[in-house]
Amino acid sequence: MGVIAVLAGIVIHSTRQVPVTPTPIPMRISACEQKLLDALAGMPTPLSDAPAIAWDETQLYVTLKISYPTSTPPEESVQWLWTTLDSLATVLRDGCTIPQTITIALTAQGTTHAVNYLTQLSGQDVAAWIGGTLSETNLAARARFRKSTQ
Repeated sequence: MGVIAVLAGIVIHSTRQVPVTPTPIPMRISACEQKLLDALAGMPTPLSDAPAIAWDETQLYVTLKISYPTSTPPEESVQWLWTTLDSLATVLRDGCTIPQTITIALTAQGTTHAVNYLTQLSGQDVAAWIGGTLSETNLAARARFRKSTQ
């Protein structure tokens, strides 16, 4: 009986599946995506997280989070939307295709409160702004903008 129990234990043990470590799939991003990520990471801001982007021929979505040591982020934090657009313009001038829609989501985080900014721009308007045929004032007027606080 002891031999049968040992054999049964070996059979049961050998039929258990050994966990397999998942193989990571390398993330492939385009040269333009990498250029923009590099430009955003190099911005002189108090970025608290790495910038994130999703970019295809129809849309570009940029997410940024900036932390401040004050309880409430300063009102000037909205200026980082323009800084982000300036970084994007540099990348787009380098031959990258301008998507139809560009969205920038910026969270300015204080120690107790946060302000969320969301702006959406037409790729045509951004192209005109980069080309000098649309002023910053007119670009801002054509953009959709939303601000919320937490």
